[in-house]
Amino acid sequence: MDKNQLSSPYWKWIPAAFALAGVILFIFATFGPPASSSGFVAALKGAIEPLAPAYVEDKAHYSMSGGPGSWVFAFVLGMAIGGFIAARTFPVPVRDIPEIWEKRFGNSRIKRYAATFAGGFIILFAARLAGGCTLGLFISGSTQLAVSGLYFGVLIFAFAMITARIVYGTTGKEEK
Repeated sequence: MDKNQLSSPYWKWIPAAFALAGVILFIFATFGPPASSSGFVAALKGAIEPLAPAYVEDKAHYSMSGGPGSWVFAFVLGMAIGGFIAARTFPVPVRDIPEIWEKRFGNSRIKRYAATFAGGFIILFAARLAGGCTLGLFISGSTQLAVSGLYFGVLIFAFAMITARIVYGTTGKEEK
């Protein structure tokens, strides 16, 4: 194995951890500590409220959620902006269909988007079923060293690894 294969275009874990901590500190300092909510609901409220303020005011779900100016709305907007900047500054070209997906399932964008939508729907359904979202429990809870947030983080990563093994099998492993 040569040296080029050992270097990664991704951030090292220590600078990435400091960057995440900086973002969390910025959110805490600017908007106050996050509680729990759904970024989608905050974004939807922000889009509907100027058009139908009476409708938004009558719905209990919207009254519990922040709109434009809240930390959740800023967080959702920041994710979109950050994703765009990351994609444009990443040293390796970004692909719509990752190579490992293509090896296992082919290069159909429709199949990839359908699987992505299904996975997102399952996560959203589970979050709403639990009465909260993963952001509130994992990111906010773990930054406060809450046992529940740390425990949930361990479970997230464990089940992500199991799911990746089920979905991808041994695709992408180097042949020895």
